[in-house]
Amino acid sequence: MRFGGANKLNRKSGEKAPSVLFCAKEPVVAEPRWKALEINPSDADAHNNLGVTLLANGRMDEAIAHYQKALVIQPDYADASCNLAGALLSKDDLDGAIAYFSACLAVSPNQPEAQYNLASTLFRRGRTDEAIAHYQKVLELSPDNADARANLGSMFLAKGRVRDAIEQYRDVLRIAPDNVAAQSNLAWLLATAADPSLRNGSEAVLLAERAESESSRSENHAIVLRILAAAYAEIGRFVEAKKTAEQALQAAETQGNSALSSAIRDEISLYELGLPYHKQAR
Repeated sequence: MRFGGANKLNRKSGEKAPSVLFCAKEPVVAEPRWKALEINPSDADAHNNLGVTLLANGRMDEAIAHYQKALVIQPDYADASCNLAGALLSKDDLDGAIAYFSACLAVSPNQPEAQYNLASTLFRRGRTDEAIAHYQKVLELSPDNADARANLGSMFLAKGRVRDAIEQYRDVLRIAPDNVAAQSNLAWLLATAADPSLRNGSEAVLLAERAESESSRSENHAIVLRILAAAYAEIGRFVEAKKTAEQALQAAETQGNSALSSAIRDEISLYELGLPYHKQAR
């Protein structure tokens, strides 16, 4: 089993929710599953496995029906609960997904994939404190999961826990040195943190330059350029900061991102005055 990728930036910088992961292997053909149910319609395993096959073939609603049948037969069937949760999440039924991921974990709590998916879904629902707890559980089970660490960093940032976010992003880069999201998010915090003791402009520049070189064709390039501009400004390289911010502005306008464009214009005004951009203290 694998974890979903989380190589987008955090929500303040455009992060998207990780993709759903399913708990059972995908059977290749459906016919043996149908035959198993013809022999024994009360076979919970057969309903679950048929659900996985149907889902793999794009037959979502039928898959959901078979996961539900498996759970009627065997209510404590962890894999069926997990797979039903994943299917519901694919249909943007966040509350249903949370309920069934929780049911899965109540039976089998040491499943990092289910913990990861539940954390991500809780965050999408605005339940950040609960999401943090489940990402932490993922890391208890799988300490080198860079995606979970990156997302936990974003959770901490959303809660204003900047120092904790920095620690998580550093851990991500220890595990996955080329993780652009962690490079960019850490650079942003080191360049713009409200607390001066957390800033390190030189390190921010190094990180942001690496991220920029690796994201030139990414949909997040405007954001990475904005971060690089802020890093240049933090070490007093205001000419480069303005030039880079103008490139970021052009990219943001091309994308039609009016909120990002407005923020960059405000930052360019600071750079023209020889001032860095810093976040306001909460």
